[in-house]
Amino acid sequence: MNNWIWIGKFVIVIAAALALGEVLGSLELFRSTTLGTPKVTAGSLVRFIAHGGALVLLWLLGQQLTRQIRALNGGLARLADPVLALITLIITASAYVVLINFSAALLGENLRSFLDWMFIFGILAAAVWLVWALFQNSEAVMEAIGKSGKAKTG
Repeated sequence: MNNWIWIGKFVIVIAAALALGEVLGSLELFRSTTLGTPKVTAGSLVRFIAHGGALVLLWLLGQQLTRQIRALNGGLARLADPVLALITLIITASAYVVLINFSAALLGENLRSFLDWMFIFGILAAAVWLVWALFQNSEAVMEAIGKSGKAKTG
């Protein structure tokens, strides 16, 4: 995968998973079929699986992207760590929303509070990692921004 066309493949599959989850989840059969409690429907399960799958695919995209950036060598290869940290932050925050949207009706107050705090710590850890990665690789980030500005004016 020396070229970058694989990114488009990931984006198409992620978009298809999200769209299919929404379409199937909104069908009357899925909306009216419950999973043990009237608060949780087959539609919400389908959306949870689709959104969770999209997050897994986004994580795989991030892993492949950082491998390809590292393979560039030189100063731009140092952008891999900030990119991975940013993707981790996005996925961690999004995973909370996906999980809560599905499981809120099933969770008791104590378990919900525990889950909230676990994600708060996870999101903060990812944010600290991103800031640290940007600091450690600030020269590469500034170089990439400079190249981007030159490409627009050139």
